[in-house]
Amino acid sequence: MFLYLATFVTFIYVQTTLSLPGGAPTGACTSMTPRHRLNGSSTEFIQGQSSIRYSVVTMNSSYKTGDVVRVWIEDNQSTGYRGILLQARRTSGNTPLGRWRNPPANTKLITCANENDAITHDNTMVKTRNAVYEWVPSQNYGDIEFVATVAEMRTLFWVQLKTSTLTGGASQLMYSGRHLVLTVFPLLISLLMQY
Repeated sequence: MFLYLATFVTFIYVQTTLSLPGGAPTGACTSMTPRHRLNGSSTEFIQGQSSIRYSVVTMNSSYKTGDVVRVWIEDNQSTGYRGILLQARRTSGNTPLGRWRNPPANTKLITCANENDAITHDNTMVKTRNAVYEWVPSQNYGDIEFVATVAEMRTLFWVQLKTSTLTGGASQLMYSGRHLVLTVFPLLISLLMQY
């Protein structure tokens, strides 16, 4: 009985640690697909899951240049996840946008196309919805979405899960027509009254 238990524990440990415990490689940045090999195979890879278990969540429906947008992963079974690759992308593209900052425990920043434009796991410790990721856009990219690949374990992962679309907002330096009139008109009146 002890031999069976030891074999089972070893199997689970190997399955967990063979899933790139140090994070996703930059070669996965575009497809976001893990390249976890089938047991002992050099040419066959494990396929992602089709049923949705995790969700990529943000409270935002829009964003502004320089403002922080917070993103997290919801798990409908509350067991957490071990691996992640998270990016912001245009709804019509696959290039990571903006910069991530302050990675939560057990995660790290990586560079796909530009510095710190993606987040991945730093180890295989369980992460929960309490791991909140902070993204900061450096410009208005138009319509974007957050895209994540989430792994529960080496053999169980979901590829390119997406948030709802976020709309790019005007820069904080832009003024609406009404705001411009209310700001400039009194200034012009005061200048004219001086003469």
